[in-house]
Amino acid sequence: MFKSSIRFPLIFFVITTVWQFITNEHVEWIDNIGIFFTMFLLLILYNWSKTPYKWKKDR
Repeated sequence: MFKSSIRFPLIFFVITTVWQFITNEHVEWIDNIGIFFTMFLLLILYNWSKTPYKWKKDR
């Protein structure tokens, strides 16, 4: 679960950082890191919400 949740935000972070460096030669690190963490947390919460809850475990 962790590996699949970090892959997309990490690829997005690398691509946007390289793109900003090539086009502007000025990389906005705070914005890129903020978007990375937001995407990562949203994907973690989304994957967590997909797992079903077992109501009567040991009864």
